[in-house]
Order: sequence, then structure tokens, then C-alpha cells
Amino acid sequence: MESELIQALVQIVSFFNRTDRDQAFIKNAGVDLEATSFQLFVTIGRMQPSNVSDLANILGKSHSSTSRQIDKLEKKGLVITKNDETDARIRSIRLSESGEKLKQVLDATRIDNINNALSDWSTKDKKSLLSNLNHLADTLSKLDN
Repeated sequence: MESELIQALVQIVSFFNRTDRDQAFIKNAGVDLEATSFQLFVTIGRMQPSNVSDLANILGKSHSSTSRQIDKLEKKGLVITKNDETDARIRSIRLSESGEKLKQVLDATRIDNINNALSDWSTKDKKSLLSNLNHLADTLSKLDN
């Protein structure tokens, strides 16, 4: 059973990590955002404020690559960066007002997509999925401690 659990998790993670899906999602949302910046933007929106090192680690990207993508998002007015008051090497990153508006559009599109994907699921099945996913997330978060 453990192999099947791992296979299902890999399948889910792979689904969400595909760049072609990101491109389709961005197009469906009708927003102006490069697919290469999409995962970073979403991660900033979920973790803000954050910093370059943490974002790079979470996304599995190099510090310099992540920093360049943040600079692009900042030039588009989607994020605001600020040097840490105690260590100038650390940049704090959060969404700007425009970034927050874009996040709302993406969140609404994501909700529409999940509603469509689970349209034939009962409320009971959805609640069970949510409970099990929360349980898994809690269990996995304990591995980091």
C-alpha cells in the first residue's frame, strides 16, 4: 500500500508542477504573467512576507535564478522588496497591491477549476478529501521539525 500512496502523491505533485498546465491556467485566468514566474508568484502570495533563500529552497531553484525572477515581478509592479533592517543581504518580498489583485484573479480561477474537476463528487467526498489532505499536511509538516 505504501508504494501506491507514494505513486499517488507523485502523480499529484507532477500534475501541479507541469509548466504546460501553468501556461494553460494563466491563459484561462486571462492574466499577463510569464509561466516561468507563475510558481514563484503563487508561492510569494502564499508565504508572504518571504525571502529569496526560502523561496529558492521551496521551488528547488538557485538563489540567483529566484532573485532574477523576483526582480522581473518587481519591475511589473507585482511584488515589493525591502532589504532587511538587520542584514542587508536578506530581501523581504511581498505582493504589491497590484499583485494582491492578480492573486485574487488566480485564486478565483483556481476555485472554478477545482469546482469543475470535482463537480461529480459529493459534498461528503469533498469533506473527506479535505480532512485527509489536512491530516497529511499536518503529518508531513512534523517531518520538518
